[in-house]
Amino acid sequence: MRWTRFALIPLGLTALVILAQPAGTNTSGDAAQKEAPPSPSPISSPRFQPGPNYPISGRVTRLIPGGMVLDSAGRQIEVSFSAIFDVWRETSVTTSAIEVGDDLFIADGRVSANIGRIDGVIREIDATGMLLDVQLRSGDSVTRRVDFSPYVEYGAASIKLTRSELVVGRTIGAVVYRPPGGTLRATRIW
Repeated sequence: MRWTRFALIPLGLTALVILAQPAGTNTSGDAAQKEAPPSPSPISSPRFQPGPNYPISGRVTRLIPGGMVLDSAGRQIEVSFSAIFDVWRETSVTTSAIEVGDDLFIADGRVSANIGRIDGVIREIDATGMLLDVQLRSGDSVTRRVDFSPYVEYGAASIKLTRSELVVGRTIGAVVYRPPGGTLRATRIW
């Protein structure tokens, strides 16, 4: 038997994979059924309302009245601003701060714009930022400049950290904001 479609549905830290098989195939062990003629694919609306079970990510290709269009895995998807109540773009802002070219992750009414994570060892540090040695999955390492955001916070959950504890040789993790064409800026360091 050959499975032809699947859907990955994120559920917190786990994911549910739903496999679908072609129409007319039999998995029950009963006698073979006649192959049904293929039915037309359903046509879905290009408008998307982000919700708790439907996160989406993509790049903003254009702004439209009351929303935006995202390129998500090669599909153009309209996203309404009506269900969005928080936009994180280095700090909390309104939907009017979303720009064409922003890389977004949308879930539960929240939008993260141009946000990522970096882990590394501090090689140099000054009043405006730090130089990190970042280990890549390939085993290589690269050096990255990360400036301190004006909104930077130190510590996370049970990890207590102060600015004075950032010293050369310390391993850190950070949430970073990437402004278009700019240097990474740390918004939280632990």
